[in-house]
Amino acid sequence: MTETATGLESTHALYAQPVVRIRQVGRDHSENGIASPTETPPCPVCGGTQAQAILALPGTRFLTVQCTACGLGSLFPRPRNEEIAAFYPPQYYGAEGQKFAGLIEALVRLVGARHARFFARQTQPGGRILDVGCGRGVTLHALAGAGFQCWGFEVSAAAIEGLDSRIQTRVAGSLTEAAFPHQFFDEVILWHVLEHIPRPAETLAEVHRILKPGGVVIVAVPNFSSWQARLFGPAWFHLDPPRHLYHFPLSGLRLLLQNAGFRCQSTHHFSLRQNPFGWIQSLLNLVPWLPRNGLYAVLHRVNAARSPFARSVRIQLWLMCLLLAPPAVLVSIAAAICRRGATVHVVGVRTSI
Repeated sequence: MTETATGLESTHALYAQPVVRIRQVGRDHSENGIASPTETPPCPVCGGTQAQAILALPGTRFLTVQCTACGLGSLFPRPRNEEIAAFYPPQYYGAEGQKFAGLIEALVRLVGARHARFFARQTQPGGRILDVGCGRGVTLHALAGAGFQCWGFEVSAAAIEGLDSRIQTRVAGSLTEAAFPHQFFDEVILWHVLEHIPRPAETLAEVHRILKPGGVVIVAVPNFSSWQARLFGPAWFHLDPPRHLYHFPLSGLRLLLQNAGFRCQSTHHFSLRQNPFGWIQSLLNLVPWLPRNGLYAVLHRVNAARSPFARSVRIQLWLMCLLLAPPAVLVSIAAAICRRGATVHVVGVRTSI
């Protein structure tokens, strides 16, 4: 689709990029100017080097490819570090400690408090908790209020604007560079972060180092083996090109955790914040006259005084959102019951090795 609005902010422009399905491997896709890869850098999950091209991102040099051995999806070719930094302009993080407009921000904070109660049950009262990719610290704020010792890590100082002063933070290029003490934390959270990280196996190895024996890691990612991913393909909201460098099927995520020295204790397939919205936005992405991920762009608080779309488009997006919300919640519950949720979070326990 090309129906993006004039004056669209750079972060919205990223969401507006269309994607198309590639049906054959080995052909030259002239709209990208590159050929479908059959050989890629080693897969971070299984080490495989054979991949099948699945999606093309028109107007960019990137493809989404899938490892033929374990099913991991990844962005190809691997972007350079300076390219990755450009995917996250300051507007991406919101402004003045807020990312969404009005009531939506309040709902996000309410769901964040719900997440905090889940995190609190996974470790001892008053323990040390690190949130990797903590952003504005919505969840850490609630955990600090419950008496936990809270740390946050980010790669961008802009991301932690407005963070609760009770939260200790470190900003560095990677978790390893942050140099947290050995076996220091009782719990580490990577909530929709691992898919953004260039070296996920290295990050989990560092999490293993800084966790106490028996400590808990909680990893949430979009589920590449979910009903949503399989049904919507290129229209799936959680593809989020080009920021999502990897797309984990549940089996791949579990294997990655096990290889890093974690015993997978439990898996959870329902997220009130992520899953229903994924159904709504993915369906809207199939409507040819609406901008891709347009509802998310409207909700995103890049500039509260100016919307990226015409009033008629905003009205359509809001009306469809209200109509689709009840069935989206019901389908999300059904998918979770069938262990095919659009997102999944795994609780892992650090082993002694």
